[in-house]
Amino acid sequence: MGKLDKYARQSKTKEPSKVLPIRLPESIYEHFRQLCDELGLSMSEAGFLLIREELEDSLYNETTNEVAVTTERIQKSIHHEGTPYTKNDTGKLSSFSTRWTSIAYEIENELPCPLCHHWYSKANFSRHAKNHNTTTKELLESNEEVVNTMINERKLTT
Repeated sequence: MGKLDKYARQSKTKEPSKVLPIRLPESIYEHFRQLCDELGLSMSEAGFLLIREELEDSLYNETTNEVAVTTERIQKSIHHEGTPYTKNDTGKLSSFSTRWTSIAYEIENELPCPLCHHWYSKANFSRHAKNHNTTTKELLESNEEVVNTMINERKLTT
């Protein structure tokens, strides 16, 4: 299965489609159109993919929360009621973990691209980084000054 196969139109499904007309400010429309052109997608396809991903994320979160609530009832506490529990927070990552994560750069489940000066979904950022012929880690760490500026600007607006 190729990488794009998961985005192929499902001709087997006979479900009728509907049109979703939306209004956008002209600046957002133009920016979205340019982004779609760069990615080789029609605006309709891109909108469909965004909506589908949002719905799939929502379904995943609902299922995950349901499992958490269900298992919470059967789990026994590992701490006794009278025993105090404290955690030493040194601000450092665990020493046993050697895997790099992008959590330090993440805001609202998005990561900044220092080359495009745009924010992209964390789930799709690795694919975006490939457009720059690099990895997520290399892109964020080698442009740390720009990344930090984008993060600080985003924090001020949220």
